Amino acid sequence: MFNKMFAPYLTLDAHIEAFQETKRGLTDKIITDPTLNKAAHDYIDAQTEFAKMLAHNFTDIAKYSMDSIADKWFPKNEEVAEAKATRSKKATA
Repeated sequence: MFNKMFAPYLTLDAHIEAFQETKRGLTDKIITDPTLNKAAHDYIDAQTEFAKMLAHNFTDIAKYSMDSIADKWFPKNEEVAEAKATRSKKATA
C-alpha cells in the first residue's frame, strides 16, 4: 500500500512538478498584474517542459547504457552456447 501511494512522488517528473508549482505559487503572491503573471507562468511552463525533456533524455541514456553493459557482462544463453561451440571447434581443429 505504501509503495502504490507514494511511488509516483519519487519520480523525476514529480520533483520537477513540485518545484515548478512552488515557483508558480510564489509568482502568484509576488506579481499581482495579470498580464505579467501570465507571462511568468508561461515562462515557468517552458522551464518545466525543458526540465522534463532533460530528465527523460538522461533516463533514456542511462537505461540504454546500463542495458548495453549488462548485455556485455551477462550475455544471453544463446550467445554463451555459441561462444562455447566456437571455442570447442577451435580446440579440436
